[in-house]
Amino acid sequence: AWDEATFLRMTEGGPIRRIGHERWLRNVAVALGNALRATGDPAVRAALAARVQDPSALVREHVAWALEIK
Repeated sequence: AWDEATFLRMTEGGPIRRIGHERWLRNVAVALGNALRATGDPAVRAALAARVQDPSALVREHVAWALEIK
């Protein structure tokens, strides 16, 4: 749920900041997709669904994969 400003604030001084907000969201979508497949947790599905309309095509693509949207 972090916007870019939160991402930058929370990752200040850390190495994860180098990948940037967009690629971090992509990685989170992949991790959540794997968690969803393993657990079926509705909270994980809801977290992914919140990014279905993300402005980034990269993020939308990985969220769709995570939710198995064809």
